Amino acid sequence: MEKQLRKQVTALALYQIIGGILGILLTLWVMFRGELVLTQQVLRFSLFAAALFMFSILCGRMLFRNPPRGLVLSLLHQVLQVVYFTFGEYGFQYVAGLRIGFGFDMVGSWTFKFRVALSSFQFDFGNATGQKFIGINLVALFLIFWIERLLEQGKR
Repeated sequence: MEKQLRKQVTALALYQIIGGILGILLTLWVMFRGELVLTQQVLRFSLFAAALFMFSILCGRMLFRNPPRGLVLSLLHQVLQVVYFTFGEYGFQYVAGLRIGFGFDMVGSWTFKFRVALSSFQFDFGNATGQKFIGINLVALFLIFWIERLLEQGKR
């Protein structure tokens, strides 16, 4: 693998590893800071979040060990982060790293919103939030295009 391609893969690997570690640390901080009642449902969702953040770390490690396979896994990982939404009782927002996103809040009127977040996770299932929101993570979208370009360069 050429030197420039290796540097780009290393940067992507470090981004994913740091994003995953930060996500796990933030999840633990939210769980144990004393403001959240630890129910079985909270623990299940926290384990689900931890699994996604571990997947981020795995993708980063795989980029060091087997770059072609790591790029495919990283592509899948970024696809999970592109769209985030909340509609009534159901919602999903996952970021391992950075989210710079925009979307529309559809409660009342269509309001354009701009959101920035570090590694975070929100999963609503059966909780009436009263929100209707859909957004796109521009960082994940950029990374998808970048990873596809790296995959093409690796085939040459």
